[in-house]
Amino acid sequence: MIHSLTRHFFILTTLLALSPAVSALENVKVQLRWLHQFQFAGYYIAQEKGFYQQQGLNVELIPGGPHALKPIDDVLSGKVDFAVTGSGVVIDRMNGKPVVALAAIMQTSPIVWITLKSSNIRGPLDLADKKLLIMPPPESAELLTMLTREGISMEQINIKPTSYRIEDLIDGQADAYDGYLSNEPYYLKQQGIEYNLINPRDYGINFYSDVLITSEQIARKRPELAMRFKQATLKGWEYALKHLEETVQLLHQKYAPKKTLDHLRYEARTLKKLIMPELVQVGHMNPERWQFIAESYQQLNMAPVDANLNGFLFEAPQERDYKLAFQITVGAAALLLIAGLIIVKFRRLSVELKKSNRLLSELATLDQLTKVQNRHGLVEQAQGLLSQAQRNITPCCFVMFDIDNFKEINDRYGHCAGDAALISFAQILTHHRKKHDLVARIGGEEFAMLLVGCNLNDATDIAQNILKEVRNTTVQCPSMDSQFSITASAGIALTEGSLEEFWHEADKALYQAKNSGKDRVVVNQGNL
Repeated sequence: MIHSLTRHFFILTTLLALSPAVSALENVKVQLRWLHQFQFAGYYIAQEKGFYQQQGLNVELIPGGPHALKPIDDVLSGKVDFAVTGSGVVIDRMNGKPVVALAAIMQTSPIVWITLKSSNIRGPLDLADKKLLIMPPPESAELLTMLTREGISMEQINIKPTSYRIEDLIDGQADAYDGYLSNEPYYLKQQGIEYNLINPRDYGINFYSDVLITSEQIARKRPELAMRFKQATLKGWEYALKHLEETVQLLHQKYAPKKTLDHLRYEARTLKKLIMPELVQVGHMNPERWQFIAESYQQLNMAPVDANLNGFLFEAPQERDYKLAFQITVGAAALLLIAGLIIVKFRRLSVELKKSNRLLSELATLDQLTKVQNRHGLVEQAQGLLSQAQRNITPCCFVMFDIDNFKEINDRYGHCAGDAALISFAQILTHHRKKHDLVARIGGEEFAMLLVGCNLNDATDIAQNILKEVRNTTVQCPSMDSQFSITASAGIALTEGSLEEFWHEADKALYQAKNSGKDRVVVNQGNL
């Protein structure tokens, strides 16, 4: 009997020893915002590629839907650990709910008003006194924000809870439908129905969407858990956006079989434009932009005016080194001396850390060679400027510049000369910028300017004057006696649509200028 028990105990302990990974995984529940679709592709990829398991997590992804539109309550009650919701979560925070934002997957919200072309409802003012189907607030807070900001009072709005059926719009049961750019427009196109989109972004309401949240309790007491989940999720999103077709096939086979491959591809392309991975790091959140969103809700009496966002954005835990503390126990005689040394050392580290944080903040947005904004800084500041310009109906233009034959400069004179050319060109651009304009080096010898309050004719004049000054400027490399001249090409687009779209349009114009002989300005005719 004893031998039998010993044998069973040995077998049991051996099996446990052979499967440490399984027993070590921590169970985590995640409430998605809606039903399975490409909108949550990053979470599926993190699951299927083992990114969660690599972080020691066993993740359960819970699909949402009409029954699960209160993910914040589920998080705060402990029913789930993490959830995906909209920018309206900041309203809950300002109302005292201890919710914390970890990442914003979409830099621009996909939520829009959809109307039929036959209704002649084309803008916010046309929605007054019309029957509007909308999700329960704050799920679609940006739609109401747009209406009130356009001067439509809540008394003029006939809001009804959404039926989640686009057929109600088609059948005339509603005048406008609260939908997603990536979803309902596809259905309407498939049925040959012409429609209008009233997008809050076009009226200066450019909010985050699909915000990953957790409770303040987890963020404070288990920050390493929040960090592990966030890192694995963002890794999943980065993979999904780089491998769209593979991700679409996976979703169709395992998560969303009822959606066609064509629909999933449409959704993938649409959402990638809103996530903007080429321009912004996936999941990035700007505290100033969140403050702007919060103030927008406060101005509309959707949140208390005296509230603040302290603690709303998750801060990654800093790794600590306890080796020095362990060494203190070596001898009681040296304890006071070591403690004193530690205090001095950490005071110095604190000063250095503050300096490092300031430097890192500068490095994140400033090009260190030319001292103008870098690509990240341009994207960050452009969002606020464009939103304000849209509210004031102010035209803006985006100009892309490229120094001609830059490689030949480096090859002939050396990289010192190339750096001198970049610095000289950036100084000329800065000289021609107005107070609210943005100047940025976006990569290599490419620069960009966002001209605020500027039409195409004025933008063309500014670009021509810049190229003229570049042409007449002599560049001197500090380590060389010889001097040389440079030229540049420019492409201009009117800032209509998303940042990614008009950036692309200006880039096409720049490409045309380079192919047409260089040292010239080309305006994208599609924006005229």
